[in-house]
Amino acid sequence: MNTKLCSFSAILSLSGGVVFATVPVDLMYNSKPIDALCFFDRENDSKRISLKNCGFTKEKYVVKGQNNHLIAKGYIGYNWQNSDAQNAAEGYSYYKIFKAGKGQYWLYTINSGGGSGEFSTIYLVKRKNPDTLEIQDIAGGDRCNGGVQAVSEINNKLHFSVNLTAYDLIALSKTPFPHLKAYEDLAACAVCCVAKAFYQVTLGTQPQLKYVNFQNLKESSEMPEQGAYQACFNQLFTSYATAGTSQFKQIQLDEFADKFNETCIKK
Repeated sequence: MNTKLCSFSAILSLSGGVVFATVPVDLMYNSKPIDALCFFDRENDSKRISLKNCGFTKEKYVVKGQNNHLIAKGYIGYNWQNSDAQNAAEGYSYYKIFKAGKGQYWLYTINSGGGSGEFSTIYLVKRKNPDTLEIQDIAGGDRCNGGVQAVSEINNKLHFSVNLTAYDLIALSKTPFPHLKAYEDLAACAVCCVAKAFYQVTLGTQPQLKYVNFQNLKESSEMPEQGAYQACFNQLFTSYATAGTSQFKQIQLDEFADKFNETCIKK
């Protein structure tokens, strides 16, 4: 498949104008960039997308404009609405392309079905044949539940951050917590962010954790309250923030988890 970059129209005649984006030939279909909706709500998390039967050709949606801020940053996509649902909220689907090498690409997608959620995901994709795209999940989630941000590509390495709840933060350590439960024991809600994990990934490898940044939360009152151990977690967390300790490599994260275990669970 020819991977030469060409300039094609990403969205035609939206908001009275034409928007252009540079898109690899591998990510074109019927002379247009692959529909952003094709990457939202994939059936059964299939490893392949049929370009004949996805996006606008499948869903009964109408285009409702575009986010010019995202378009200016090189995203492809549009806002949409379900024409079959009365008073349906407006959703949106966008993606940005990053070269992975060897005819493969990372896609950073941002989607919303019209509710409070915003689903951000990184995929690795490769054109299988003219009508099929192979797709692999790399990372993703809804806001604080694994939402992806700060995506960039440098020398065929993709860098990104993942939002963490208190439960996710402890789960990221190498200390086993077999009986710790999300929601019941520690906050895990979609608006319960406490930290960000920063990763890098190259083609053919799993994402590697570089470090974790704690949010600058110095008062327990600023933090989530969900979970039996959350109040104790908050006191421990804010003690680190007050001391100016915010960036953790894996070893420091493991030490924090051990201290949480000793202070909050075994006490």
